[in-house]
Amino acid sequence: MKINPNVLRKKVIDMVRAKQSGHIGGCFSMAELTSVLYEEYEMGGRDKLILSKGHAVPIIYAALHEMGEITDEELDLFREIDSPLQGHPDKERLPILDATTGSLGQGLSIAIGHSLGKKLRNEEGSVFCVMGDGEMQEGQVWEGLMYYPKTGMKNVICIIDWNKGQNDGYSKDFSIMYDNLQERISSFGWDTKMVDGHDMKSIRDSFNDMDGDKPLCVILDTVKGKGVSFMEDPSWHCKVPTDEEYEISMKELGV
Repeated sequence: MKINPNVLRKKVIDMVRAKQSGHIGGCFSMAELTSVLYEEYEMGGRDKLILSKGHAVPIIYAALHEMGEITDEELDLFREIDSPLQGHPDKERLPILDATTGSLGQGLSIAIGHSLGKKLRNEEGSVFCVMGDGEMQEGQVWEGLMYYPKTGMKNVICIIDWNKGQNDGYSKDFSIMYDNLQERISSFGWDTKMVDGHDMKSIRDSFNDMDGDKPLCVILDTVKGKGVSFMEDPSWHCKVPTDEEYEISMKELGV
């Protein structure tokens, strides 16, 4: 099934606007990635998706809705108390998800646990872990990056949504690591690639081009709020559009 990234973006805006709460910018930067993952892989089945940047879960709900896994009625329950569609992924309430996340920095550890479990059960399939670039300031991320190559396994695919922004500004203003992020991760034994995160073909190709025995880390060069011109700014981390902004957004998305 083909999934239009702008259709996902529209669904995200509709969800956030309806509840006057949610994170648009970080959803929009990973719309193309989400389309690739749900077009090409068996998420919730043999393949696993750990959304470490859990605040971007509306884009996952949008994909699941597009695929018929979530009903219109369920989508309307986004961010309602006791709803299966919480503001961050809740596997207990929505079992099709592969992990409960939200506290930043923990997803890679969860993904490594899934990888080890697959090895013990002799199961096939990939484990995708999607992290934000602001999240890279969490120490637990670097513990996972240092540990996993030593296991000799490589079915964890680490994905960094490098959209340059975080809740409180531009990521580069908070750490020097962004000056040479690719080299830092490569030094721990990862096959690290930088690709255009808004080019679906480049994303697909990066997942199919692994270097020997090294696990793969893909840094997606993206734009926070991609798809709507005035949202392409870190200030749209968790803003809600006005009625006028909503109308402009729909025209620019063209869906």
